[in-house]
Amino acid sequence: MARIVFIGAGRAGINRNVLAAVAAVALVATGCGSAAEEQATGPVQLTIWHGQTDAAAKSIEKLVAQFNQGHPEIKVNIEPGAATADGMLPKLTAALTSDAYPDIAYLYGSWAPNLARNPKTADLTAYTKDPAVGWADFWSSERAAATVEGKVVGFPAVVDNMVVLYNKKLLAKAGVEAPKPDWAWDDFRAIAKKTTDAASGTFGTTWAISGGEEAVWGLWPLIWQAGGDVLSPDHKKAVFNSAAGQQALGLLRGMAVDDKSLYLDSSPAEKGQKLFESGRLGMFLSGPWVLPDLQTAKVDYGVAQLPGTNGNHETVSGPDNWVVFKHDERRVKAAATFLTWLTAADQQLEWMKDTGSLPIRESITKLPGYQDYLKKYPGIDVISANLANAKRVRPPTTRYPRVSAFVAEAIAQTLLGKADAKTALDEAAAKSDAALAVPGS
Repeated sequence: MARIVFIGAGRAGINRNVLAAVAAVALVATGCGSAAEEQATGPVQLTIWHGQTDAAAKSIEKLVAQFNQGHPEIKVNIEPGAATADGMLPKLTAALTSDAYPDIAYLYGSWAPNLARNPKTADLTAYTKDPAVGWADFWSSERAAATVEGKVVGFPAVVDNMVVLYNKKLLAKAGVEAPKPDWAWDDFRAIAKKTTDAASGTFGTTWAISGGEEAVWGLWPLIWQAGGDVLSPDHKKAVFNSAAGQQALGLLRGMAVDDKSLYLDSSPAEKGQKLFESGRLGMFLSGPWVLPDLQTAKVDYGVAQLPGTNGNHETVSGPDNWVVFKHDERRVKAAATFLTWLTAADQQLEWMKDTGSLPIRESITKLPGYQDYLKKYPGIDVISANLANAKRVRPPTTRYPRVSAFVAEAIAQTLLGKADAKTALDEAAAKSDAALAVPGS
């Protein structure tokens, strides 16, 4: 799942290279770290691993410096932790086997179920009840991604959602009007077909078939919109192979096999964005993390919410978290104090202006400087408003990575024309049910 790490993402928040590490986190030996505790006097020393790059890294460093200047009782020491957020979990997994783990780390929300099982992960539930935190001000999808079986494991760090970016020039050249707010998936398919030109290597849109979460998370909104779901409420059975799932994947198969309007992206590096930046893709399902790149590439783009089903435009979101780890209670309390400050509206607006990230709190949209932020990133207003359509998160179960991998395989087989939607999804559901039945899942 990004050069500026908004993912979850891709932002989708799952990487096949870290699946083994995901499982390993849950198996770390019990007990708190044995590092020497701070003296009762003097500032509490905290270490934060941020995993950010470029503008986001500079912004978090600036904010930490501001906090340290205004809070002499706490000293936050900032480290990358990993080259990117994708590599944070393997690095943290290794650190948790010793005393060298941080107090706070930036981690994808989809990793929360595994982290919650680790005894070194702090329970922040009591801290979120402090009125100063404003827990209810965070979007519901963020609160859900940070909570596992009633235990809050982190403060929301970043929130995103999926929208449709479209190339204004390509649509105009094909004689196609820009998407309207009430558009449907049939409209999406029609626009993709009209903007496809095999002779020039131009496609209507793209879909990943590389086997990762980037292939899967775009399918969930289609299923949700049609009344379906990913798993049963108890997370013990796959239900994505329902009529809603077959309809969703069937639409994509028709575009790939019959219309040939889908560029099937088999590259883990995701070539779809490069195609869009080069003017050879009519529409691109993505999120706010690509806007700085599109501005650099000087793409004349527009932004629309996802097409809907019977008026339902539900989207998918990939919230990420600042997760706190236990050394001693004094440090946990200090970490909560820092995160309360960092996630407050004023600091977040500063972060948003630096990075193009979306507001993690509803109250941020009421600040005077919010309009300046909207002007800086054209189209961000549509993406921000689309947070209201992010009503569900991916299933908070430790087995989700395996389920995702099975569905990714089904998508690839279907879009390549090697299977029909029902057969591929039924097979993925059978594999998922077996994985979900494993004790302790």
